[in-house]
Amino acid sequence: MQAILQSLKEYEISVIHVIDETLFSAGAGYEIQMNEDMKTDSTNLKKLSIQYLGEKVHYIEEYGIPRQKIDEILAETDYDILAIGSRSRSILGARLLGGVAEHLLRNSTKPVLVIQ
Repeated sequence: MQAILQSLKEYEISVIHVIDETLFSAGAGYEIQMNEDMKTDSTNLKKLSIQYLGEKVHYIEEYGIPRQKIDEILAETDYDILAIGSRSRSILGARLLGGVAEHLLRNSTKPVLVIQ
């Protein structure tokens, strides 16, 4: 595993983290705390990305609707392969791919690696 991680550091890698803005529309009064928690999660993800993928990793943090924002970023980016984590918030989705992963898998014009 260490050899694989070390070899990844030789490539140009971008990590895209989209903070789902639809989560803030509930109006339940938890938006400030949720935003702080998500920023902390993003900071931790960036640190892990650097630790495992190297100092040259390009970390992109955006707010938006994940499917749309990722499509926008990929349309502006030249890449060879897309690796995406799969996770779903719904019970039905847990049996299938996450919605964003499935969308990218079905619509990408380039190879997609889904990591569960």
